[in-house]
Amino acid sequence: MEYKIFIVEDEPLIAESLQDILEVLDHEVMGIADNGLDALKMIKDSKPDLVLLDIQLRGEMDGIDVAEKLKKFSNVPFIFTTAFADGETINRAKAKGPFGYVVKPYGINDIRVAIEIAISNASSFNEMKESKENLSFVGSHQLFIKTDSRLVKLKDEDILFIEAKGDYMLFKTREKGHIVHSTMKNVEAKLDPNIFLRIHRSFIINLNEIVDIEDSSVLIEKKVIPISKSYKDGLMKRINLL
Repeated sequence: MEYKIFIVEDEPLIAESLQDILEVLDHEVMGIADNGLDALKMIKDSKPDLVLLDIQLRGEMDGIDVAEKLKKFSNVPFIFTTAFADGETINRAKAKGPFGYVVKPYGINDIRVAIEIAISNASSFNEMKESKENLSFVGSHQLFIKTDSRLVKLKDEDILFIEAKGDYMLFKTREKGHIVHSTMKNVEAKLDPNIFLRIHRSFIINLNEIVDIEDSSVLIEKKVIPISKSYKDGLMKRINLL
């Protein structure tokens, strides 16, 4: 499938090479910007389907700053491209909720796969957001989700786990996923601590829904959820262990 793609890259040769790759893959390049300010204006005007965003941009803003500002006026998915794959850079980039991450030097297949995955993830994410749900308030053993002018109740036992996805939280039940605009800290503070436990920077689980526990993960329904070392002791203290 063909997509309209915008490139943000401050190295002319790399930008030209990336444009060639996209054209070989039959995508349309909507434009190329070599700095954050131009990128934001041009993306707003061109309305692409996807943005390939270099992290290490010269100028007032790097690519992560651009991503943060981009999300304030557009839902366009973006893929970070970078020659720097150190843990600090990756963690800072992940916090902005990218739909992909490609490390230079990359080839045509790397770009093709990254685009397909990003578009697929963005489509699924937008479907869950269509209900326009927002976190409203929490009562005793129940969570209320605001959908338009209605409050939809989720009982504690309905929630399998909660996953942080950038600026949003995914509440996963057996029937569907509910996307709300909130923070992990806010959600964690409002959930019943007797039922729910945070086991990772991005996951809160329903303790009653654990199927099994391995050294560094738990299984809930068919979802394997990682356990951070800093939360492992807390989890082990909450289970009945023979």
